[in-house]
Amino acid sequence: EKEKEKDEASATAQTQGHPLTANILDPIRCTVVCRGAKEMLEHARWLLADGASLGLPVVRVKNKFGMANSDEYDGYRDLMLSVLYTGHKGLRIIGEVQFHDRRMYELKVKMHKLYKVKRAARASQIL
Repeated sequence: EKEKEKDEASATAQTQGHPLTANILDPIRCTVVCRGAKEMLEHARWLLADGASLGLPVVRVKNKFGMANSDEYDGYRDLMLSVLYTGHKGLRIIGEVQFHDRRMYELKVKMHKLYKVKRAARASQIL
């Protein structure tokens, strides 16, 4: 969460005078559920190598497996690649491809309600 706060603060500083939507870093997401770390890396390497030729160049890699402090994300781990899509008339959208180990993904689904409670600033955000 600390890294997300830094990203949001940085985005806000860079987009003053623009609508708040300019701060959204990943409006489109997809999840790739893999059978272990080897498969995750194979898929991520493929996207890194071929994404640009498919019109989705990778612009950021966030590897939570490499985090030193396991409490940073409550022990949760995944690999995320941000890709840049450029559409009609130069419209640019950043998307996120999340690579998950199957067992970790199943745990993530079960723990999502707890995550919402932890992240909420007030009770009305939990519902």
